[in-house]
Amino acid sequence: MSPTEIKQILASLGARPNKGLGQNFLIDQKTLEIIVETAAVKPGDLVLEVGPGLGVLTRELMDKGADVVAIERDRRFVDYLKREVGANNHSPVRIVHGDAADVHWHELIGEGTWKFVSNLPYSMTSFALRKALWAPKPPENLVVLVQREVGERATETAGRTAYRVPRSGKTSLLSLMVALSSESSRIVRRVPAGCFFPPPKVESVVLQIVPMPWAEREKKWGISPEKIMEVAKRGFAHPRKLLKSNLAQEGVDVESSLRDLGINEKARAEDLSPEDWASLTQAISV
Repeated sequence: MSPTEIKQILASLGARPNKGLGQNFLIDQKTLEIIVETAAVKPGDLVLEVGPGLGVLTRELMDKGADVVAIERDRRFVDYLKREVGANNHSPVRIVHGDAADVHWHELIGEGTWKFVSNLPYSMTSFALRKALWAPKPPENLVVLVQREVGERATETAGRTAYRVPRSGKTSLLSLMVALSSESSRIVRRVPAGCFFPPPKVESVVLQIVPMPWAEREKKWGISPEKIMEVAKRGFAHPRKLLKSNLAQEGVDVESSLRDLGINEKARAEDLSPEDWASLTQAISV
């Protein structure tokens, strides 16, 4: 859709872009094509989409033969999507009215395989990634359009090994969560603000994450990823403090554990790689 078409549709709905809901509509066809191509969408795929807006990406997914379940918070857009996109006969689409933070995704998806493909509202990007990657049955592929800063943070630990290896960038809770739950993550394409209407104040990126099946996660890390995240949340609770201070607890000698693992005793949470977090969690778990 062009900006003119979007304005006309919004006017007919008595609506305008809602900044609070992150309503920035993608107007760049090339980016749309790259999203769908990266997701490797094929006929019969079940795709969950959050924040379809006026259905530009929804239509592209349907044109590839996907069965789309789209969660939309704005009632006016829900009615429009059911009327305009639901009438498309290429493939099935189910429009669900609700806040994606409250909707039980697994009830919509069922037990089969699925993909997560969305132009995500900036305000819920981290939450949506966590909900998808840590779902009881994670998607087989995840491709989302997100704020550039978030995409870069999510992939910060990709390719990192350990604290003792020189590196650039820092670990965050988001990047650790992605690393623990995925086989790979990458930024596919940078998307300038001008590819949206209205243009946001920041750049975006197309982010791809290939989730790791649950059965393989504990095998890879040697301990439950949920346990690692539980410890990491304590470690990141006060980012400016030393890690040994954040993790101090009765009966656990964190300082000795850090020393035994070859991790600097003055390290902060952001200094540890996913491997370090796994080893440290095993060392201090009681």
